[in-house]
Amino acid sequence: MLTRQLIYIVLLLTIGLLISLPYSRPQWTVAAQEQDYEEEILKGKDLFRRGRYDDALKSFKRANEMREKKCAECYAWLTETYRALEAYKNAIESADKVIEFANGDQQLVLGAYNNKGLALQASAERKDQKKLQASEAVFRQALALEGAMPIIHYNLGVTLLQLNRDDEGLVELKEYIKLAPRGPYIEMARKMVENPRRARENFAPDFSFTSSEGEHIALDDLRGKVVLLDFWGTWCPPCVESVPELRSLHKRHSKDGAPFVLIGISSDGDEAEWKDFTAKNKMIWPQYRDHDRRIQRAFGIRAFPTYIVIDHEGVVRFSSVGLSWQRSAALDETIKKQIKVVAKSTEAR
Repeated sequence: MLTRQLIYIVLLLTIGLLISLPYSRPQWTVAAQEQDYEEEILKGKDLFRRGRYDDALKSFKRANEMREKKCAECYAWLTETYRALEAYKNAIESADKVIEFANGDQQLVLGAYNNKGLALQASAERKDQKKLQASEAVFRQALALEGAMPIIHYNLGVTLLQLNRDDEGLVELKEYIKLAPRGPYIEMARKMVENPRRARENFAPDFSFTSSEGEHIALDDLRGKVVLLDFWGTWCPPCVESVPELRSLHKRHSKDGAPFVLIGISSDGDEAEWKDFTAKNKMIWPQYRDHDRRIQRAFGIRAFPTYIVIDHEGVVRFSSVGLSWQRSAALDETIKKQIKVVAKSTEAR
């Protein structure tokens, strides 16, 4: 009887000791959760690169849940994705979370400040002085940190030019040119140094291509002319329906040597089908098949058809998706107005 009681007491003590020990998950469980996290992040990155931003958000949010919503890397990708969706308020909030949870990761912090500054800058739309000043302050915070990237000088320079503080802005742009002579924005930086208006007005991105007729066309060659870019595809019913109106518009504005150029930028994958369609439908203006989406990406095209009017100085004056009768009238009126501007500038010389 005594032996049985002792066994019972020992058993109770053992159970009590086990309960008091801190719980630790089995090693295989931790490894599996880490693998799930990595897979979700990789999935989100892949979706982001393919432009599927809403789906990418879901993946980054799921990954963040796995880290108890304290994942700086997840918030960094959320910031990038919200910026791509032009959800600037969400981008700013996510950037702040990166800074909060970065735990000394300087690169993540610098990236967060840069993205936050860019989100503020974009939401200002070149004119909201308070947002531009907030953007300036964020970029300056980033530059005060060790290891700040040259691109932050560029972004600060653009913001200062948009604030009409050209002298200060040019200093930052020149610093970027000095630090990153092969940087991705080097040509744009040089052009803004030459003409600070480029930061304040919606200048078209540089582009060039060789048309289906073998003619090389570049934006610089089109200076002095009014340009209408038609982003379209044979697979797109509204694009096809708009062709008769485009033919009429081209005929109206191209007569008598008027300074007007219509250019078709196709998203077609099948070259033979594209060439056959343009020939059958008498689309005699310059045509280019943007097979690698280079020009579409430069202009941020996300829907078809999209129409963009560029004036004689290279400034975008009109942008519209679809060609309803109201938009057709607005497009026509914009082209007429810009052709008159060209005529007046020619007379003034």
